[in-house]
Amino acid sequence: MHLDLEPSKEFYKLLARGFKPKSHTKIKLDRKNRKAIFHISLEKEVKIYRPENIIKPVDVNENSVATLYEAFAAILETDLAKTTLGYSYRKESIQRRNGSYSRETRKAMEKLKESEKKRDYRWKTASLIVREAMRMRGVIVIERISGEDIRVMIARYRNKQLRHRIYQSALKGELNAIIDKAREYGIPVLMVDPRNTSKICPIHKAVIEYGEDRIGVCSKGGERWHREVVALINIYLKAFEALHEGIAQKGFGVPSIDGSPVPLGSTATSEPIEIPRSLWGRWKFPDATGLKTLWIKKQSNPKQMNISDNQ
Repeated sequence: MHLDLEPSKEFYKLLARGFKPKSHTKIKLDRKNRKAIFHISLEKEVKIYRPENIIKPVDVNENSVATLYEAFAAILETDLAKTTLGYSYRKESIQRRNGSYSRETRKAMEKLKESEKKRDYRWKTASLIVREAMRMRGVIVIERISGEDIRVMIARYRNKQLRHRIYQSALKGELNAIIDKAREYGIPVLMVDPRNTSKICPIHKAVIEYGEDRIGVCSKGGERWHREVVALINIYLKAFEALHEGIAQKGFGVPSIDGSPVPLGSTATSEPIEIPRSLWGRWKFPDATGLKTLWIKKQSNPKQMNISDNQ
């Protein structure tokens, strides 16, 4: 007797991740549908992940995810809040045209596929961060952000329903995606206190005064800092202190952050690489070496603050 097997997509995904079928298989007959269902057990040798005290800080915002690649900062522009806002306008337009509960409205809403696209963006950014942490055998560090902290961050959006959607997809959803992906690969995640991570200068412990953009000036030393870069360094220092029981206070093992005295000078700590979604969403995203090349190109052209798709 000849039987044609039709494995599920999950079966092929597990094979691609290194799982192998075991020798024994269970067969169950489905008399109603005239099918034979095979239950195949898979196994995989798991290596214990042992981090090497390398800290990978991550700062999540409603439109971006910032992290450190070796000695320089990279900002992955997710635009999740902007995407949610755009879909909100499109849904309002559809409802005005076809009515709120009509059949045409339901079909048009299904074609938008908002949830699938935003879920794809979240998992891609989480995969990039987790794979880089696994390559460097580090510990992922994120902020322990409460619901009230997130509501303060998105308070500028007036629509209550829109604020809730941004809360769920852009901030809480991204944090949960990073935690779940790290748990999948067995990488530890450390959560630190988010208090004043982007407000205090890591060199002088003084308040940073911000203007209308995301560049601030230290009230004591006069250094100019990018908001995400300051947050990443302070998250790093808090994690270092937590992991090494106060050694960070003595200056042992803390990265050098006191760079060029020139505002936004040629130091990796003050100028981040802003990478658009169209670039990091590609199949082959640049590794740390490729990002370092992009950063060097940026130093040669200081007026160009963003990395375009053609670079």
